[in-house]
Amino acid sequence: MIQFGIFAALLLLVALCLILIPLLLTRELEFKGDDQANIELAKKKLKDVEDDFAAGILNQQQFDQAKRELEVGLYLDLDGKQSAKVSAKSGRWLAIPLLFAVPLVSFSLYTVLGDLRVFDKDALNALASPPEASHAAKLEDIKSMVDKLAAKMDKEPNDVEGWMMLSRSYKVLERYQDAANAMRKAYALVGDQPDVLLQMADALAMANGGTLKGEPTALVEKALVLEPGNQMGLWLMGMAYAENDQFQKAVDSWQELLKGYSPEQNGYQEVVKLINQANARLGKPPVQAEAPSVVPGSDVKPASRSVSVKVTLDDSFKDKVNPEDTLFIYAQAATGPKAPLAIVKHQVKDLPIQVTLDDSQAMMPTMTISSVDHIKITARISAAGGATPQSGEPFGMIEVKGDAGTDLKTIVINNSIR
Repeated sequence: MIQFGIFAALLLLVALCLILIPLLLTRELEFKGDDQANIELAKKKLKDVEDDFAAGILNQQQFDQAKRELEVGLYLDLDGKQSAKVSAKSGRWLAIPLLFAVPLVSFSLYTVLGDLRVFDKDALNALASPPEASHAAKLEDIKSMVDKLAAKMDKEPNDVEGWMMLSRSYKVLERYQDAANAMRKAYALVGDQPDVLLQMADALAMANGGTLKGEPTALVEKALVLEPGNQMGLWLMGMAYAENDQFQKAVDSWQELLKGYSPEQNGYQEVVKLINQANARLGKPPVQAEAPSVVPGSDVKPASRSVSVKVTLDDSFKDKVNPEDTLFIYAQAATGPKAPLAIVKHQVKDLPIQVTLDDSQAMMPTMTISSVDHIKITARISAAGGATPQSGEPFGMIEVKGDAGTDLKTIVINNSIR
């Protein structure tokens, strides 16, 4: 910043010198008339007149008249031409306003057109930092938050949702064995619940290098017995069959999964791709993916499913929250995995607020609002701003099924987490 200020001052000084020095050094200028030229011209004309008189071309009267006209003309020329002077002080008064105006205008233009981040050390450091450094900083922030969540779970070991959140966090950090251990804690608390079984199977598979053989497959099978149409279960079961070269069973599992998708949904093409890969191993022709439905006469695909909700705060809770507290609004599957299908974040001071949850806000491309028929939408206020629900936090919740999500829904925050 100091160097910038020095260069800017030098450039400004040069500009002022170019403007002010000519004004201050102006000399008095005098513009003289052309008297001598007029006299010489008059003499020449007089000689011509005398020659004409001597040659008899002009008589005495004509000569006298021509001579008189020359004298009168010369007198007028000499008397009408005055010397003109320009004062040395003329224009110097501009120096003072220019001395202030040039810097003021320069700084004003820089404020509008320049980049003020040059004065912000943090902004300069951020711009100078390579993408890898920024990514590393974000990763460190995530690690710090995960460590805090892990410390919290040591103090609150009976929080099922907390263990599941910790497991998902470990997956983000690629600490798959820790993720599996966290899911075992949740499993020990709730037993055979499909979403817990499947999340544990996925974590164990990742910890084992991506293979579903052994315990992960057994967990997936148990989850599908409890909930036969679970999408995550059908997906993983197909992967397990394919890993064991049971491609027909893999196709059957994914075909069942495909029934829960429409061509417009994000996961549809992925499932079709898996089916065709398995069919290729079986020597069967690929299946043809259905084209997304379109409006007649238009080539534009219809928008993905979305749900609009209006969130309000019950009067009985207004004294229990602060304007700066975090407001989470998120959708989850009513049954199955509890990972958010879409989520937005605001503050209490924004209430009442209307938001739209859609597939663009999904955390995973295969787990979206469009991929689930029956969803629940929760609005929760967190003073700490944590993603894990805490006891005593105000919340409100509604359930939306099928096409019922096309109308505006209202969520009233009128309850507390126990």
